[in-house]
Amino acid sequence: MPLVDSFLVDHTIMPAPSVRLAKVMKTPLGDEIEVWDLRIKKPNQGMMPEKGIHTFEHFFAGFMREHLNEKGVVEVIDISPMGCKTGFYMSLIGKADAGKVADAFRASMEDIYSLPEGTVVPASNPYQCGSCKLHSLEEAKDIAKEVLDKGIVITLSEDIALDPAKIKDLA
Repeated sequence: MPLVDSFLVDHTIMPAPSVRLAKVMKTPLGDEIEVWDLRIKKPNQGMMPEKGIHTFEHFFAGFMREHLNEKGVVEVIDISPMGCKTGFYMSLIGKADAGKVADAFRASMEDIYSLPEGTVVPASNPYQCGSCKLHSLEEAKDIAKEVLDKGIVITLSEDIALDPAKIKDLA
């Protein structure tokens, strides 16, 4: 079985919060798709709480689109939480600049952190959400505040790549 791209980077030295262009693909028609690692927690040292990550996801997906989408240049396809609960993967069509991704990430954190208490979570109903009772605005705001307090760095995959010999040893 081929290794998933995220298994080719060293999670022990991965910084967080960070943005990293994880993969670039071309569609059969030549469109470029980028997959970004939007890391919030340092791997194996913490993870986002279940209700918080879910609420955060509902807001984050919209705010990132507001801050990053640029008609005819780049458009967010999807933003999904990682199974390890340490960040999100963002897929987009087009080419995004790492600095702009980091700026959009930061602006989205400011948007989430500044939400007033009692704000209704978008689509948090049984028709639009698969776990509509699994939400916590307070936890989502705590996640955003932690990112803002720590700051966001830009990481290059080659700077945290696992040595191929190490990958063989781990197999």
